[in-house]
Amino acid sequence: MAVAQLESLGSIARMDTTSISSIQRGIVYLMATWSGGAQWAFPKLVSFLQQHDIPSEQLHVFDVDQHRELYDLPQLVGKIHGWGEAMVVKDGRIAFFTLLGKDQHLIQEHCDELLRVYAAA
Repeated sequence: MAVAQLESLGSIARMDTTSISSIQRGIVYLMATWSGGAQWAFPKLVSFLQQHDIPSEQLHVFDVDQHRELYDLPQLVGKIHGWGEAMVVKDGRIAFFTLLGKDQHLIQEHCDELLRVYAAA
């Protein structure tokens, strides 16, 4: 998916990962442009969020290849594998983490849980 398409669907992060700590309430998606699973899951997530009236500015997209420092964040060590990881961030902290592109038959369940945590945040 082209950067322009990503930008129109959410805020593609051109900042460093300290910006995660500045998110008061939002959803972060970790895009791996080389991953079929991440590529498949992203439009599904965007569509799901649109259907539930979540403003696009609440979606923050990080390209894992442009932000290698993500792999070193204590909350993410060992969890990033290019599956289209998504998380809910509340008050600058990761409140929920899921893989959207790995078990594709579970995408609806994973998105529902993401929304539940986001709504409670």
